[in-house]
Amino acid sequence: MGALIALAVLVCATGCSSASPTAAAALTGATAPPATTGSAPSPVSAVRLTAAQLPDGAAEKWQSIAPPRTQTVTGRTIQVNECATVHGAVTWQQQAYASTFQTPAEQDVFTFASSSAAHAARLSLASQMDGCQTRSRTLQAAAHIAVDAKVTRTAATDAGSAWSRQWTGVEGLSAAGPQTDHLYAVQVGDTLAVIHFDQWASAHPVVYDTRADLSLLSAVTRQLS
Repeated sequence: MGALIALAVLVCATGCSSASPTAAAALTGATAPPATTGSAPSPVSAVRLTAAQLPDGAAEKWQSIAPPRTQTVTGRTIQVNECATVHGAVTWQQQAYASTFQTPAEQDVFTFASSSAAHAARLSLASQMDGCQTRSRTLQAAAHIAVDAKVTRTAATDAGSAWSRQWTGVEGLSAAGPQTDHLYAVQVGDTLAVIHFDQWASAHPVVYDTRADLSLLSAVTRQLS
């Protein structure tokens, strides 16, 4: 349980990473979450997937490890991972999870002032993720570790996309060592949902089958609709 509590702090503070919010912001110039925020009303709780609905739920056995946190983020840029950010949101709700392997996941729900603003944010995130292989390899080279990052768009619908990144992680926003990271982004109306989880090679004997990603995107779309 102590390990799960520690993981909860790690995930909520940095979005599935092991860096401090300040370090995360320094990496790309994004604004890090404030150390403390008031609890804003949660208008988006109904659109979140349940823990059981998260990717690879049968194997991962996801459990929420901290209450969802909602904050106003007008004018801020939110770091999702080393490659992607979300800008222009009005509110941001975070929900952190841990798997039976004690690896992290996070479900973020952003609301925007309009559907066009949400759509622009999704397109921007998608463009950043499509360039994530180059970005990740640049980070690896700077860290003097194996330059082996491979990023693939695994599924796409009219509402969103999914990506998989296999790489030797650079400690900071990610844990160090071999891993596969998964990210999903779906936009419906003025809401953008981003789900991401990591599979560390040392903890996962079997890597998640991304053939299920299309179904996951559809499930998130239904939940947001």
